[in-house]
Amino acid sequence: MTVEGPDTPKPPAAVERFVKQLVVTMKAVVLYPPASSIPKENATEAVKMLASILQDRPEMRLGIQKEGVLYGGAIVYDGQPAYQAFARELYNRGLSEIRFHTGVSASHVTSFLSILKSTPADIASAGGFEGRLWELGVDTITVKEAAVRIVDTDASGIEDPDGENWPPDAGRFDEILEGALGGRPRDQRLLVRIIADGELLAGYLRETLTERGTDPNEAIRRLKIAELARAIAQADPNNRAANYRALSEAIAALDPEIRRKLLTERMLPEARNDEHLASVIRHIDIDQVCRWLVEGVTDDQLSVDGLARAIRNLALISLAERDSVVNAAGAAMRAAGVAESTVDDVLEIVSPSRLQVRGDAAAQPSEQPVDSILQLVNLAPGAVATQYADDPEFAALQEESRRGITDGDVVGALVTLATVDVHGAEFSAMMSLLEDAIELTIDRGDFVVAADAAEALASVAGDRELTANRRERIIKALTTMSSKRELAVVTKAMRMYDSGAVEYQACSRLLGALGGAAIGPLLEILADEPDMTARKALVDTMSLMADDYIEELAGHLGDPRWYFVRNVVAILGKTKSPELAGYLNRTLRHPDSRVRRETVRALSGVQERMAIEMLIAALDDPDAQNVQLAARYLGVSRAAGALPALRQVAMGEGRGNRE
Repeated sequence: MTVEGPDTPKPPAAVERFVKQLVVTMKAVVLYPPASSIPKENATEAVKMLASILQDRPEMRLGIQKEGVLYGGAIVYDGQPAYQAFARELYNRGLSEIRFHTGVSASHVTSFLSILKSTPADIASAGGFEGRLWELGVDTITVKEAAVRIVDTDASGIEDPDGENWPPDAGRFDEILEGALGGRPRDQRLLVRIIADGELLAGYLRETLTERGTDPNEAIRRLKIAELARAIAQADPNNRAANYRALSEAIAALDPEIRRKLLTERMLPEARNDEHLASVIRHIDIDQVCRWLVEGVTDDQLSVDGLARAIRNLALISLAERDSVVNAAGAAMRAAGVAESTVDDVLEIVSPSRLQVRGDAAAQPSEQPVDSILQLVNLAPGAVATQYADDPEFAALQEESRRGITDGDVVGALVTLATVDVHGAEFSAMMSLLEDAIELTIDRGDFVVAADAAEALASVAGDRELTANRRERIIKALTTMSSKRELAVVTKAMRMYDSGAVEYQACSRLLGALGGAAIGPLLEILADEPDMTARKALVDTMSLMADDYIEELAGHLGDPRWYFVRNVVAILGKTKSPELAGYLNRTLRHPDSRVRRETVRALSGVQERMAIEMLIAALDDPDAQNVQLAARYLGVSRAAGALPALRQVAMGEGRGNRE
């Protein structure tokens, strides 16, 4: 029995009650059949207890160790066998953390606990615990799965089964990294072991920097951060998030001066065009990144400009709102003792309250900062500025624009001028300006302007009298708005805002206007998203568009990544379109059983003879779960033609797995 002292941490009583009820519910799920009301009643009680805990927070986390369930570093009911056994059941299935999010239902709790009825081997073969949650439709309970450590990285000089002295020195590490990226299987296998270990990565970075002398620029040039990020992206997607975190931890262990220069001069600028580097930074807390950036900053203009540029790049690649990044940067500067005037200068550069027009200072009087923008009005048909030069209301409009014109106002004006005079002589000039500015609308969260611009451009692109060259310019502008980086901002906003909010509606309009051009980038975002809740939201968002873009979606079914194809099948299945059977014929024979299982689910919603025939064919699947699922859906369909095949299943005959 554990003896508690005055300094022994103890979880809150509400958490203890919830964990106790969770254990009771787990026993009910294991002992009673799924149709019984007892597991559901116990789960409902657990949900009520959880709701009181989640009143002032979006989620609750429980850590999992072999010794017990942890909350805030303290073991819940320390030393009590029932709770140790519960923790061991979770630990043996590879879990290191469970997160309960707002909106957990009783059915989600029972589905989550039902996975414990499967053996660890079965769970691993089905793609892991998180994969099982995905299949059960549980998106309010997410898990962190423990990475398997194959070697003891503290034991230097020990030869591993691959004949390597482990851990490798920096020179050998570089060889392994180069070979793995070049496709050498043995090096790829070794690299998988390296990138999963934050301590080993930190050791490599420190060793690489050992002989840097006094030149930090040479030091950061030698660090192969981008190559490591690319290697992580090419490794097992199930471990990708954990590997990005390991690399982030290694960067955190660097000398502050090197770390700041690495971020400001290499990682943040390059991450704007390198999604893998961006993913590394996204796995570091925003407040922490900002604290690193302000270390050693001074109030000279060069330092101010460099810091502002770094924060602006961080805002462009971060999944957090721009305002959140700006606020975090301001808080970090103030905490570091930076003068308030310098803080204001930096934040004004990052997020200007007024439009700044750059040019020759001598040629641009400071009291008239937007005159060059106002000259755009002169390019409109009819020489508006000349026509209304003596109009006092027009003069007032000019003065108002000088006082507070925004980037969104400029983009809106450019779109209007380009689309109203789409056949005019100034179209090319308008589009050149627009192509340089249109990304700002999404980057800065001005989704209403972005949606208006996309709808206007998409409408003009359909003009039959438009020349091919001008149509190509318009499509290029729309393609700029539908890049993976821009759409990641849009989809994140749709998760943050309520469906009735203006911002959410604007994002929805924007995706509708971008149409088929958004499908590919959205699928790539979905493939790279490590969080199950976010993936579920993306699938729901794309499902709303899927009816109009079945052919475009089906074009991605040949992708070599099984998880990518499964996502596409899941989205297509939401349409329940009769067209699906023809497209899903290839995924019913996919080499990965999880893709075939998702195909069976998708076919179950299609009311078409060919779909029934494909479900009958699925009864010959080598995976027992797929056979069971196909038999269930055929029973629900009451298709008379399925009776002979179902009879074979009942008798244990046929080519499929009858386990």
